[in-house]
Amino acid sequence: MTAYHSAQNGPEAAVAALLRCPVCGQTVRLDRRSIVCPARHTFDLSKHGYINLLTRPARAKYDKRLFQSRRAVLLGGLYDPLHELAAAKILQSCGGKSPILLLDAGSGEGSHLARIRGKIAAETGHAIRGVGIDLAKEGVEMAARSYPELLWCVGDLARSPLGAGCFDAVLNILSPANYEEFSRLLAPGGIVLKVIPEPDYLIELRRLLQPDADRPVTAGSRAKAHFRERFARVDEDRLRCRVRLDRPLLPHLAAMTPLSWQAGEEALQRIAELDQLEVTIDLAVLIGRKAD
Repeated sequence: MTAYHSAQNGPEAAVAALLRCPVCGQTVRLDRRSIVCPARHTFDLSKHGYINLLTRPARAKYDKRLFQSRRAVLLGGLYDPLHELAAAKILQSCGGKSPILLLDAGSGEGSHLARIRGKIAAETGHAIRGVGIDLAKEGVEMAARSYPELLWCVGDLARSPLGAGCFDAVLNILSPANYEEFSRLLAPGGIVLKVIPEPDYLIELRRLLQPDADRPVTAGSRAKAHFRERFARVDEDRLRCRVRLDRPLLPHLAAMTPLSWQAGEEALQRIAELDQLEVTIDLAVLIGRKAD
């Protein structure tokens, strides 16, 4: 967190502007290596640079191995088309503003936010600030180690430790959502960018891991309907393309998704022995705006 704060004219101003006490909702200040509110609720900064703002222990669904594999596949380029599209959509909505402040809600190991932020910064030359929040401590720790220029929080979106009206764009990529909270966090004119899997998303991997994977995926239509109920104006794009991954990334591709949890060793070994695999990226990218 040191690099993030030094770029924002001092740590106290940056923290006070973005964070709220998750216990009482008051603003906070940085007191050496702790975040403290006026009621003296105190949360320590990790030696790795993230803030744990959970009020009680929580068990995350994903472990360190999954995040490591997801990092490898992300850096290998699987989601580059998504990052290009997301950056373009954010620029279309917020491009004239500087700085732009992004929140990744369900940030995992941090690479989605870091790469989207990097593309926007390269395009505009503007300051792009970013905050990631996730329930999984292992993912947030990896993010803080790899991207210290961003602010990373372990926290619960149902009781968000973030201030109202701060963010120009909230990213929610293949992750559970809390739209009431997202609306509270948006700055005037801000957007929520929600990514939902379409029926052919990673279909090649699903066929290898689960023989019955040809059954249509129906959860996406329900997620879209729910999104449209929550925002006054919604735009939707379909991103569909094929990306080739070479052999070193294929075990990571299998391990990065819960699809592998029920797969047998024989299926996992078949994937590991392939020279390469073309996989389908099939995603809906929804942009939601609050009513004026």
